Amino acid sequence: MHKDISIWMPLYIGDLQAKFARMTAEQIGAALLLMMDFWKNGAIPHDLATVCSITKLPQHTKAKTLLNTLMTLELFEVESEQINSNFLTNLKSQALQNQQMKSDKAKNAAQVRWNKSTSNAQASNKQIPKNAQAFSEDNPSITQVILESCPSSSSSSSSSSSSSSSSSSSNFEEKNEDFSENSKWI
Repeated sequence: MHKDISIWMPLYIGDLQAKFARMTAEQIGAALLLMMDFWKNGAIPHDLATVCSITKLPQHTKAKTLLNTLMTLELFEVESEQINSNFLTNLKSQALQNQQMKSDKAKNAAQVRWNKSTSNAQASNKQIPKNAQAFSEDNPSITQVILESCPSSSSSSSSSSSSSSSSSSSNFEEKNEDFSENSKWI
């Protein structure tokens, strides 16, 4: 979140509609411009030329009427040649408190998250070797399964070697005959 609350200002629609109910569109626009200037820059000099510059009102009489209306509505006060607003000052202090509270909550949540995350990483590293070892004992590797299912190619005697080769050649001939019979149908 941005540290500077002067870049935004809360507008409570119900409050402002109630205050602006008897104002013209020009006065509402000028009042909002004056409120935004006060929010961003603080106290405004009580000078009609400055007020006209901020509000974009073309005449000093309109600016004077606007200031009188805003003082009646208690949106602004004139104190020692400065235009102040207790209404906006209270909103600004509330916004600062809300921002600080949200910042503190975020810091606490981050602290909890990162501390918790570190302990989880340590716990999972301790469990990996145990789990991997248990997995390898219960489930043999693919290589082990294939080697166990295949007959041994090394034999201790030459007779078994020759008998296995003769049996494998007879198997080949039988499969070849079956293939030639099936290929007739294709």
